[in-house]
Amino acid sequence: MPGMGATRVGLGIALGGGTARAVAHVGALAVLAERGWRADAIAGTSSGAMIGAMAALGMSPTEMAALVRGIDVRDLWRQALDPGLDQASLIRGRKLEAWLDRHVFRGATFDDLQVPLLVACTDLVTGDLGFLSEGSLARAVVASSALAGYFSPVVDGDRVWVDGGFVEAVPFRALARLEPERSLGLHAGIDAGRSRVIRFVRWLHGTPAGARWRDWLLARGAAGPWRRLARSTALAAKSYERGLEVPTGARLISSYPKVAWWDFHRMDEAIAAGRRSAEIAFERDGLEAWLAGGSDGETPSEDRPGVGAGEVAT
Repeated sequence: MPGMGATRVGLGIALGGGTARAVAHVGALAVLAERGWRADAIAGTSSGAMIGAMAALGMSPTEMAALVRGIDVRDLWRQALDPGLDQASLIRGRKLEAWLDRHVFRGATFDDLQVPLLVACTDLVTGDLGFLSEGSLARAVVASSALAGYFSPVVDGDRVWVDGGFVEAVPFRALARLEPERSLGLHAGIDAGRSRVIRFVRWLHGTPAGARWRDWLLARGAAGPWRRLARSTALAAKSYERGLEVPTGARLISSYPKVAWWDFHRMDEAIAAGRRSAEIAFERDGLEAWLAGGSDGETPSEDRPGVGAGEVAT
């Protein structure tokens, strides 16, 4: 893939998931572009992979915003009428893949990219992070978004791909493979410190019984739909035990749009939240100096995950 392991690139951007919330990344990318900064390398996971692929195809933030605003939300939800119960999932995901291919990517593959892109997935068999860099962009996005019980895993030979966020919420590790000089993460997922669900899962897995149950599910393997569901559920729960890690020297912009993951009719609010978070990063957190090669500003942590506009706790 062009740019991998050859010439070092300047700015790399890693885009985390969040379903409808990840549309906030469009607003953050718009602010960066207005100030003259564009990605030389991109990594994305889950719905962040969709936004990242759009950017890697050369779409401007204005074009991306027009595309997501123009989505027929009822038509999008009709893609859920694709039962995957034989795969231990509510939705098979093939109709969504075809819809993305038609309406978002228009048949594009990794060969059509203008900017190097890696899509991060979780290898369900090993539990390790995997990377997609060839073939259909729509299929890669669906593989990176295969959430336990909702969407069927994507089987590719001896690999079984599920949501990349199970290993890393913001795909800095995938981005590192593209060797950027500066790594900027965009996060629009749940604030782990405020989520009741995540706090409960962390408490549960801290108990002997909870830990044994998780380990039993992980040991079930991935041979067959129901074992895949059990294993991916355990991987999802285990991911809640980890904090959001930002590599040394990298920066993170966190946006907390006041929309739920299913609020595809509230794209403008998500975009506005991403824009505001990026503006604050420039105005208060020294992002311009850091992008230019300085070291001004601190790297946010999970306790101070960046700046944003509100949060819908889950």
